[in-house]
Amino acid sequence: MRHLMIVAAAALALASCGKAGVHGSASASRDDPSCALIGDPTALFGVGAQHFGYPGLDAMAGTCEFISADGKRSADIIAYTADSLHGVTPEAQMQTVTTTWDAQTETPLASIANLGDAAQIASDLPGYQTQIAFRKDGTLILISARSGDDSVTGEQLARNMAAAAVANVH
Repeated sequence: MRHLMIVAAAALALASCGKAGVHGSASASRDDPSCALIGDPTALFGVGAQHFGYPGLDAMAGTCEFISADGKRSADIIAYTADSLHGVTPEAQMQTVTTTWDAQTETPLASIANLGDAAQIASDLPGYQTQIAFRKDGTLILISARSGDDSVTGEQLARNMAAAAVANVH
C-alpha cells in the first residue's frame, strides 16, 4: 500500500487539474477495469500475487496495486479517461505528469516506440521506481514499478506491464 500511496499522492496532486471525484474502496476483484489491464498478474508477479483495485480516486478512472507473494515486485497502474478527467484532456494530463517526472530524476525521460501514443519512460525516480506513461484510444495509462527481485529490474517490470496494458486498452 505504501507504493500505491507514493504514486497516488503524486497522481492526486497532478489530478488537481480536474474536479475531485468520489473515492472508491479497495477491491480484489478481477472485474476492476484497471486491474484487468495487465491480464493475468501471475505472469508478471508470480504465483500468489495479490492485486487491489481502487476505482474512482479523484480524476482517475481507476488504479490497481500489484504485489508479488514475497513482496519483492510491486507496481501500480493508473488509468485516466476523458470522462474521469472532467474536461482536462489525456494529452494535457500526460504533459503534466511527464513534466513532474522529469523534475524528479537526473535521467532524461525517453520515448518508447510501439507503445500507444507518445509513450515516455522515467527511471531512477525516488524509491527506485521506473514509471511509464502512454495514451491509447483516449485513455492515459501510468505505470510505476519497483523490483527487489534479482531476476527482473523495475524497468523490465514496468515495460512488461506496459506491453500487457497496451493490448487491453480499448
